Amino acid sequence: MSTQNQYFPESVPHPGETLAEKLDEMEMGPKEFALRTGKPDKTISAILKGESAITPDMAIQFESVTKIPARLWLNLQRSYDEYLAREKIQSHYRSSNSLGKEFPINDLIKKTG
Repeated sequence: MSTQNQYFPESVPHPGETLAEKLDEMEMGPKEFALRTGKPDKTISAILKGESAITPDMAIQFESVTKIPARLWLNLQRSYDEYLAREKIQSHYRSSNSLGKEFPINDLIKKTG
């Protein structure tokens, strides 16, 4: 599959950023949101800090409080996860390329040639 005409953003925010914005808009604190969604304060705090993912179960609970469809929460999480996976691969490529540049290929060619 070609990635030639696909767009890959340079950064993707964690869905916790969107949740934080929505909570501000709703004038609701994390503790109240946790209570309304039936999730522990610690879980909501971790999501808001970008340290935890939104699961399908959470997305449905978030939908009931925020009125933002569960599929949007899941799409935000999927986009973030995809971004992290691409960054991990790119980081691996960058480190592999730098190792290759350090390899003394010219010296080896001279010695075998």
